[in-house]
Amino acid sequence: MEYWKWLEMVVLALIMLEGGWRTEGCLEEERLALFQLKPFFPSIDSRIDGSRLEYYLYPIEEKETSSDCCEWEKVECSSITGRVTHLFLNLTYIVTYDDLVYSEYRRIGNNKYWYLNTSLFLPFEELQSLFLSGNSSVGFVDNQGFEKLSSKLNKLEILDLSNNYFNDSILISLSELSSLKSLNLAGNKFT
Repeated sequence: MEYWKWLEMVVLALIMLEGGWRTEGCLEEERLALFQLKPFFPSIDSRIDGSRLEYYLYPIEEKETSSDCCEWEKVECSSITGRVTHLFLNLTYIVTYDDLVYSEYRRIGNNKYWYLNTSLFLPFEELQSLFLSGNSSVGFVDNQGFEKLSSKLNKLEILDLSNNYFNDSILISLSELSSLKSLNLAGNKFT
């Protein structure tokens, strides 16, 4: 009898390790947080990759958005917990072909800069990588820089802030993220 209980536990453990036991979609708290990010990253719930040039040149019809945010193109989740682990929000602020082709001119002429509110990422407690490259971010909302994330996002290892308009003022905020292993700041306005 003892043997069968032991065997049952081993089988259950193997199922869980192989990802066979997965929650039903992402957590409601994280799904709502992703929708709060949508005004800043319009294609976040896309089921196709809207950051590719071909999409702007030859738009294809998007599939209906799934209620399971783990199925979205720019979101990856843990196969065991269903929590968001990776967000690929590169180039999601650019939404038209003209903005893509004439981006530098359009941004300067139309002031398409914006300030990032990092507190919107607080619900993603298992977030390991965050890609925010090329979104015309110029800084942080007052008192809402990356120092706000350091206590909650202690698993964040990869942060890509390249090709934005950040300056030296964000460096202090970034120093609070002690779990980072990779930080990309290329193409910003540092002195």
